[in-house]
Amino acid sequence: MNKNRRDSTLPQKCYAILPNDGSLVIITQDVPGYTHSPLDQGDRQKNRAIADEKNRELGGVTPEQEEAMITGTIFGWEFVRMVEEDPTRLMSQIFRVEISRPGSFGEGTSSTLSLPATPYELLDALDKARVTDERVIYSTEIIDCRLNYPSQLSSPSTNLYELNHLAHRLSTLSEWELDCFEGMVMMDAVRTGYAPIPVDRLINMTYSTSDCHVVYEADNDALLGRFYADNGFVKELETLPERIFPWLDYGKIGKEMREGEGGVFTPNGYVVQNGEIEEVYQNGGAIPTQRPDYAVLLKVTKGFFNGPEYDNDLVTFLKLPTSDDELFRAVGEVEAASPEECAYSALDCIVPRLTEKISDALEETDGDCYGLVSELARQLQKLDSEGGIPKYKAMLEAASEDISLVEVLDLCRETERFSLMREMSSPSDYAAKEVQRLMSHENDEGLEKYFDLPEYGHYIMEKNGISETSYGLLEPLEGQTVEECLGRPEHHITLE
Repeated sequence: MNKNRRDSTLPQKCYAILPNDGSLVIITQDVPGYTHSPLDQGDRQKNRAIADEKNRELGGVTPEQEEAMITGTIFGWEFVRMVEEDPTRLMSQIFRVEISRPGSFGEGTSSTLSLPATPYELLDALDKARVTDERVIYSTEIIDCRLNYPSQLSSPSTNLYELNHLAHRLSTLSEWELDCFEGMVMMDAVRTGYAPIPVDRLINMTYSTSDCHVVYEADNDALLGRFYADNGFVKELETLPERIFPWLDYGKIGKEMREGEGGVFTPNGYVVQNGEIEEVYQNGGAIPTQRPDYAVLLKVTKGFFNGPEYDNDLVTFLKLPTSDDELFRAVGEVEAASPEECAYSALDCIVPRLTEKISDALEETDGDCYGLVSELARQLQKLDSEGGIPKYKAMLEAASEDISLVEVLDLCRETERFSLMREMSSPSDYAAKEVQRLMSHENDEGLEKYFDLPEYGHYIMEKNGISETSYGLLEPLEGQTVEECLGRPEHHITLE
């Protein structure tokens, strides 16, 4: 049996100093949040000394491990661990899901999303599906899956945040652990008649692989029986001479062992679990109580200077908008001399389509546009406080793909020139509204039958400069399109 489990490099628990206020806290790995220590002295330096002493008592927690624990409890364990261990995993799709809401409001407003996703990518998908607040009922359906058994992994009532948490957990598992997970899913499926498995149980399965065993060379009872016999797992055969083995009924032995221990055959071999599913995760634990407290999340490293005595692999994270003190804290944590010596990349943004654009700009200018990104984050946070982010995202979608970061910032100040009709998703919707308006003026209830709604909708939308976006129909209030607001040449629209 093969067991190739990756060990964690983080301690189970540590004492830490919060960077914002210097308070002394206790952080437990994989547990959301932290506990304020009763030893807190109200002084950063005194708390630092206590934390160092307590961390030595815990087996020698290093400053790097403490920083990683702080990062985990602030930004989320799975998201940060995934980025630190392998930045490419951020793009590693486990599921692709479709999100939709019932009723006429939801017609044509479903959205799709790859999981695992960042916090703002989740909120963006809900915006596109017109899930405007937590009271709105919506369904989540897996439409593509990297694994072999999607039907057992989700029901339409599965919460998107918990499904994303499961995807994050799966993305951190080794190939051996994924094989164990598949076996546990199949065991539950057989036991329940292939009913969907609750997502909290699936998440807990990802914590329970240590009790599993995989026999990769066995995909039927005969091969399983041969494996058990040859490796001394059948007590009744211990006294038999080996020359008798060729006459044994290995299929019967394998079947009896499989049924006795409740194992299953998977596409990758035989899997058996010799323990219970650990209850590490509790139902609802992955559902956030508030939105992320940043507009842009940056990963900060020291610039590469091709000098072994000067370069390092230190990583920290910076939430924008922020103060100069927090910026220099991040600079110090990666042991850089100044912000100019740092390299920055965006991991998440309140407007997800800007994440890559921000990273590209920071990389192309060697971080020189940090000030521009910081100002953009302030404007985005202001828009969010005013409820204007969905409209702004629609404006960006209506803009040209080659929009610059400066123009992105300029567009933040133009949102009052537009209206977003979130209840509409197509030219037909807009045409139906216009026909209803005409009917109220003409007092003719049969007017709609004379209209080809899609064709008429396209006509009046083009006439009025209305853009069809993933977030709804974007209407210019002053006759100027998004491109014209940016000073780009385009024919001027006159509203009648």
